[in-house]
Amino acid sequence: MTPELPDQAHSGTLGWSCPSNIALIKYWGKKPGQIPMNPSLSMTLQEARTRMRIQYAYGPGQGSRRLRFRFEGKEAPAFEQRISNYLAGLVSELPVLSHTYLEIDSENSFPHSSGIASSASAFGALALCLVQLEEEIRGPLEQGQFLQKASHLARLGSGSASRSMYPGFALWGKHEAWEDSSNEFAIPYQNYHRSFLDIRDAILVVESGAKPVSSSAGHSLMETNPFARERFAQARENLERLHATTGEGDWQGFIELMEEEALSLHAMMMTGRPGYLLMQPATLSILQGIRAFRQETRCRVGFTLDAGANVHLMYAGEDAPLVEAFISSDLLRHCENGRFIRDRMGEGPQKLEP
Repeated sequence: MTPELPDQAHSGTLGWSCPSNIALIKYWGKKPGQIPMNPSLSMTLQEARTRMRIQYAYGPGQGSRRLRFRFEGKEAPAFEQRISNYLAGLVSELPVLSHTYLEIDSENSFPHSSGIASSASAFGALALCLVQLEEEIRGPLEQGQFLQKASHLARLGSGSASRSMYPGFALWGKHEAWEDSSNEFAIPYQNYHRSFLDIRDAILVVESGAKPVSSSAGHSLMETNPFARERFAQARENLERLHATTGEGDWQGFIELMEEEALSLHAMMMTGRPGYLLMQPATLSILQGIRAFRQETRCRVGFTLDAGANVHLMYAGEDAPLVEAFISSDLLRHCENGRFIRDRMGEGPQKLEP
């Protein structure tokens, strides 16, 4: 038994609701250990969430750890195996896992594996649960360390999960302009004008099924992408540019950068070796419609995409009546079963009552 582990048995139930996030400055390409090739900045969502509850039993004599996982009430062997592998890699960071039985129940408010960063909310929720579990067994962390440790652990499961720990905007990845930035965990990003406080996000669901190429496979293709070096430099430059636009409340500059980043991400997918396409014809129809609507109305509205066909329509709260009427009249016909998720800038993770 590891010497620093307590010799008393513990058991309990705990849970967290963790939001997904949408990257505005994208990271695509990583080094071993989930280290990003460039820093990224995201907006935390409010409604697109994973709710996770864990029943645990810790005992020094329990021996090898055991795990049972259910997703939305059903056994999910593939997810369970991924989580088992993740937990095995965390034993050095969380020695209590060597002697803990975990029964995990997880559910999403949105489609998983479809390019809405379900791994971010899932690993974010799991990391928060694990840090709380460690505190219950070994005692509390120092003040201010809980979210940082959760961000660090979440990153090891899914890089983008590191950014789901904070409300508003979050920055992950080392950049010389931010002294406290790190490749190991995300930090809150607070340089934004009050006009961005009520930013909305309508997630237009073009495809709810799993995308044909996983994000992990996409990241690995950056190793041979002929434009990778230029892309990493572009992301760093765009982060600095976005810093200026958010601070000044410059919506036009914000939208231009956000859309450039989204299209650059998909350009990297298309120019990989092999290249692949995740946008669908409906995706392109939505993007063209958004730009035409913006030009006609001058509304503060733009788009971004993650690694999938679905579109995040970002807009100012003050323009919501016009934008939401446009969604209903013009965009929903391009969505699967007319489906979209109404979301907004989020308040971060929430601890669930037992």
